[in-house]
Amino acid sequence: MRTDLQPIYSDSKNALQGNNLYGKVKKIEYYKTTFQNTEKKDKPVLNKIEEYTDFGELKKVEYFDNYGELIQTNVIDYNKYQKFIKSVSINKSNKKNITQISKYDSIKNTSELSVFLNDTIDHKTTFYYGKNDYQIKSISIKGNDTTVTTSEHAFNDNNKLILATQKEKGNDKSTITISNKYDINNNLIESSHKTEWVEMLSETKWKDGRISKQSSYTISADLKKHLNNVTEFDILYNTINSKEYEDSKLHRELKFDYSFDANGNWIKKNVSIKEHFNNSKEFISIYVDTRKISYWK
Repeated sequence: MRTDLQPIYSDSKNALQGNNLYGKVKKIEYYKTTFQNTEKKDKPVLNKIEEYTDFGELKKVEYFDNYGELIQTNVIDYNKYQKFIKSVSINKSNKKNITQISKYDSIKNTSELSVFLNDTIDHKTTFYYGKNDYQIKSISIKGNDTTVTTSEHAFNDNNKLILATQKEKGNDKSTITISNKYDINNNLIESSHKTEWVEMLSETKWKDGRISKQSSYTISADLKKHLNNVTEFDILYNTINSKEYEDSKLHRELKFDYSFDANGNWIKKNVSIKEHFNNSKEFISIYVDTRKISYWK
């Protein structure tokens, strides 16, 4: 495993960083081998192909069903400033084509997204941006309905977001509140996403400048903290263990083992499961993911 690489946990500059990939990736083919009594037993089946631009953004994604048959294709275009301008999604199963087109106004600091369903306009949304390019307002028009959403943000002395509120005009119950806490190194250690009905809480542990563990909780009407999941990571932010809880009791546990290429990207992932609710004593292999990765020269 490469120890000289540093994952990008937030504010990623392109899709490669957002997808936790290293080097100038050009194309990835994803295959899955499942261990069960099926027609495709123990045979790797193609389930996705991603193609990237030479500046690190996705330009095409193909999705396949459990038998390796193509079911959906997404094609993405960018302008000369490497900003998204158009995507076309073609779904073969329901024969629906979704086209999204973005336009930008640098003077007004706005963007406009138009969404078409089978060549007919479905809705159009205008986004307004403020400090640190955070969205402060959106106006969405669908048919005769107009939805206006406003957002407010507060930052600490290091320009880190500590509080955000989002509210839909005319709907008092729509308010969403996001609050973040950081350690002395400006690492995010707690994040809360709260609505009128429920609060979702995430806690993050760091070790030597890298995320090592994340725990998620639900805080419901009784104001009690209910544990949902605990995920552990390797130094490159790949999941190595995931514990799922029900009523805060350990229900199921997944273990992940990897093989890597020279660029630090995993090319094989073995996934095993232990069902604690069924009093399992050992991990059982359930599937293997493999990736064939090519790079820009």
